[in-house]
Amino acid sequence: MKVGVIIPARNALPWLAEMIGSIRRQTHPAHTYIVEDRGDDGTWDWLRQNPDSYDGLARNRRRLGWAGSLNAAAQLALDDGCDAIFTASADDKLHPDCVARCVAALEADGGQDFVIPYAQQFGEADAVQASLPDATLEDFAMWPPLIDKGLFRRETWETVGGYSLKATLPGTYGTAEDWEFWIRIWKAGLTRYAVVEQPLYFVRVHPGQLSDSRGEWHAATVDLYRELHPELPWTDESGVWPPRHRTTRRTA
Repeated sequence: MKVGVIIPARNALPWLAEMIGSIRRQTHPAHTYIVEDRGDDGTWDWLRQNPDSYDGLARNRRRLGWAGSLNAAAQLALDDGCDAIFTASADDKLHPDCVARCVAALEADGGQDFVIPYAQQFGEADAVQASLPDATLEDFAMWPPLIDKGLFRRETWETVGGYSLKATLPGTYGTAEDWEFWIRIWKAGLTRYAVVEQPLYFVRVHPGQLSDSRGEWHAATVDLYRELHPELPWTDESGVWPPRHRTTRRTA
């Protein structure tokens, strides 16, 4: 199975080499596809000077934000013949067995539509981000019960069409598009999935990233998603920050 790790990158110069290095060390061969989103810290120049660091590279003609850049990176991977794509961030890193474990789970039990591994935070926080193995569509009216990093069969991604630009909160370049993406996954009936209950993806948490000010953005996000998917059983507790329905647990 040819796997592509897809990475949107904007002002990611301090961390990108670490992520790329972790992809190169995978025990299952993985390919790297990066779309640079008009940053100004030298990331694009560094990438151009290090062509051995990736298998596909593009730069947006204008800033597209998280969703548009992720979709563009996915298209690079699919056009290059990848059978599955792993969603990633430029400032994170992978466990060496991440892709191998996810591929094995994707092909188990007659084949899955996608696979989600547990993730381990590092930096300012140290929680394990867990995902529910038996989520239902109703769960997504409260809070996403799955993290946004995982391995997707190409047919799954193409059927849903990737992230929707309609799900980006006006005035931002990205908030919680993965939440709306999951809703469309469930509506499409692509719910054969597995959760690898071991932290295989490492999420860098920057200073201030988990501040309570995010509550305002989440409240506006819920309002937007209510409009996009009014048939879900939204409640007054949907998207409450901090979330009451958590998919994280503290490490020992």
